[in-house]
Amino acid sequence: MITFPGKPAFALLLLALPGFSQAESVIPVSARPVQELLVDSERRAPATVVSANRATLTSEVSAIVAAVHEDVGADVEKGELLVELDAANARNNLAQAEASLAAIDAQIVEARSRLTKAEDLLEKNFISDEELISRRANLTVLEANRKGAQAALARAKLDLARTRISAPFDAAIVERQAQVGSFAQPGSPLVTLVQTDRREVDVELDPRFAVNIPQVSMLKFVSQEREWPVQVLRTSSVIDVSTRVVRARLAFVGEQAPIGSSGQLVWIESSGRLPVDLVVQRDGSLGVFVVDNGKARFVALPDAQAGRPVDVNLPKDTLVVSRGQGRLQDGDTLQVSLE
Repeated sequence: MITFPGKPAFALLLLALPGFSQAESVIPVSARPVQELLVDSERRAPATVVSANRATLTSEVSAIVAAVHEDVGADVEKGELLVELDAANARNNLAQAEASLAAIDAQIVEARSRLTKAEDLLEKNFISDEELISRRANLTVLEANRKGAQAALARAKLDLARTRISAPFDAAIVERQAQVGSFAQPGSPLVTLVQTDRREVDVELDPRFAVNIPQVSMLKFVSQEREWPVQVLRTSSVIDVSTRVVRARLAFVGEQAPIGSSGQLVWIESSGRLPVDLVVQRDGSLGVFVVDNGKARFVALPDAQAGRPVDVNLPKDTLVVSRGQGRLQDGDTLQVSLE
């Protein structure tokens, strides 16, 4: 490989080459080191905007559906009441649990008073040790029962709260299963929500590009001639065996595209690619011409495709013919101008 120190000296250098003759045909071309010709590549991958969460809210208690406050198509806010179940039984259970706890508390007060009196009587030998032990045991049992009553009260309060079903996040209602007057059991679906305040871009990536995606700074989701900047959230480490793609999720930076939008993830990647205008075809193969000891040498590029930049793996100081390559044949003698 010969490098050329400067344009004026090139003619003298050609004359000094072994076997060179002035009668030999010399073709003027321009050339540049390959690293100066490499261009950034625009990459694209199919992408769809999806909701971060899709949830079907179900009943957690057995009750009649009393009211449905929002229907399909409604946008709701986090905490907004969506469905009410009949709460009569839940209120009765709560009242009963409160009464049971109050009764046990009264029994505990009495048992403590009787134990205190027994301890005083024991000092005066007016009561037996067995009676004192019995009163202490009775108080212990009542205190244990109180814990059970407290748990029953907490469960009753929870069951009452569960008769009111609210939105867990900002969402759009996409399906309504609850019907007023129908009986809901634990697990019965009531409404289906799609979260609207958190959207992600689901992307199918070629495994060759998936590794570099987290380092790309300029990412955008493009759909219907509009663009939205995005950033990488996570990239799967698994290649799907059926589609041979790697899935990634990205978040919007600022404004968000509508859920369900389909388009492409677009990014610019620095790569070892030559511009398409340097590629020529010879003997059915696509490739480029390089300068090799003052001669044109055709380098076939098996992965080259017509009309697309091409990946190359050449030494960085390789001189690639950048002008005049269209008329060259392998072995032509060159008069090289360095750009």
